[in-house]
Amino acid sequence: MPIARNQILVTIDGVKELLEEGVAFQCRYELVGFTDDGKPRYQCIYLREGEPEAILVSTRVGKLGPEPRYFNIWPGLFKHHHEFGDGRDLRFGPDYSLTLEERS
Repeated sequence: MPIARNQILVTIDGVKELLEEGVAFQCRYELVGFTDDGKPRYQCIYLREGEPEAILVSTRVGKLGPEPRYFNIWPGLFKHHHEFGDGRDLRFGPDYSLTLEERS
């Protein structure tokens, strides 16, 4: 049974708006599975003070509603984080876990 979470949805246009307005946020990337050829896939979660977690979803809405955007490490996740991330450095563990660290 899925775990209930207090989450909302955000599109890339919503993220662009946050950046344009200078709203403070952090990103978190969750490993959600692997492709057929064994590459890890991640989803992006945006975090803002006092707001529920926001899952990044596709701008287009399918027949069953909005779908989460998934990223392979290269080039998708790197490109997305560089353009729409929170400025922290990505760090990958040997198990494909991902953490973000402040730049030194």
